[in-house]
Amino acid sequence: MSTATKPAYAQFCALHPCLPIFFEPWYLDAVVEGGDWQAVSLWDGDQPIAAWPYFEKRRLGLRYVSMPLFTKYMGPILWPGYEWSPELAQALFSGLPQLAGWDQNTSTQLGQQASLWSKYFQLTPQYLHQLPLSPNHDWRSGINRNMRRNIRKADQLVALDLNLNLADFYAINQLSFTRQGLTLPYTFEQLKRHDAALEQHQRRQRLGARDAQGRLHSVAYLIWDKQAAYYHLSGDDPALRQSGSGIWLLAQAIAYTQQKLRLPLFDFEGSMLPKVARIREQFGAERVPYYRIRHARDWRYRWLKAWKART
Repeated sequence: MSTATKPAYAQFCALHPCLPIFFEPWYLDAVVEGGDWQAVSLWDGDQPIAAWPYFEKRRLGLRYVSMPLFTKYMGPILWPGYEWSPELAQALFSGLPQLAGWDQNTSTQLGQQASLWSKYFQLTPQYLHQLPLSPNHDWRSGINRNMRRNIRKADQLVALDLNLNLADFYAINQLSFTRQGLTLPYTFEQLKRHDAALEQHQRRQRLGARDAQGRLHSVAYLIWDKQAAYYHLSGDDPALRQSGSGIWLLAQAIAYTQQKLRLPLFDFEGSMLPKVARIREQFGAERVPYYRIRHARDWRYRWLKAWKART
């Protein structure tokens, strides 16, 4: 039986032993803007089977699904021990509303069963990078030789700041976008709201690389759940990039995940940009697929997407 209510989904999440952080109701409450999140969950009596959270927006009289800020993926998720089947996919999909359009990133969980959803959506593979960790795993041995040399160089120039305030983080984060001619896709107020929710649930750590003069070279924002830590946001001061602090700080975040958090997985949150992907792979990370799923039922939705793509 599918249930399209937030309380049923909240119960699903409360019972789930290893829920990704992006699926948590409190996380979604903090990141949705210009709409609201909803969810469908599938149950066999009191036994949870699967769920599907989504972010619904309304514009020009249209209701459609998009991705909220700070959210890598949403989409269908299975209860541990179950496997996707055509019948299970149909049962979960049938509980979703008939909206004008759908554009959402799924988790890596779909894996080999992704083709089941091609009946309902256009699927586009995307990739992120993950580094398996264990308490005794020497992940540094898998780093490219040149990368290790750059990290050693930065080790002489910067030190780790674990008391970085949010305003300083945002300033450096913004500089990275400005250097590329891009606009930061969130405001400081939006980041504050996100940060407050993560702090309340003790799921974040801000990191900075500072030199002896107190200058902030690079920043990173790490979040986590019970299974993985995510290299969520980052940035470098363009004037100080030659120090190699960005790579150095990434290594510090991995070490923090292994030694402090003791989690089995570090998720770089990936990038489809070849240059960024190469850096991840030089750390020994594995490329893992997830999917962007889309459909457009209404011509007005297709027009809206085309208009937004041009602006």
